[in-house]
Amino acid sequence: GVSHFFKSQDPSVQVYLVDPPGSSLFNKVVRGVLYTREEAEGKRLKNPFDTITEGIGLNRLTWNFDQALVDGAFKGTDREAVEMAAYLIRNDGLFLGSSAAMNCVGD
Repeated sequence: GVSHFFKSQDPSVQVYLVDPPGSSLFNKVVRGVLYTREEAEGKRLKNPFDTITEGIGLNRLTWNFDQALVDGAFKGTDREAVEMAAYLIRNDGLFLGSSAAMNCVGD
């Protein structure tokens, strides 16, 4: 994937995940455990989190993510993604969707 390519070109490159609150992938990267406190036994809701950002916030480990070389993770909200998308079109002329804009937010 992308992380393998970038690191093959320059080993000092760092790759980060940005995911919405409630995503288990954030916890997998930061804590090494693929679940959130909200998913603990007896606490899991049918639809615990809702996001407008397409394609992120999974609560399962996919093969491609398991192969990725991820150095760290940040949390980003839908609001931050929408605000970043507006900023990028206004200031840089980039018309991006919410998941692409999410890559530009985080702590």
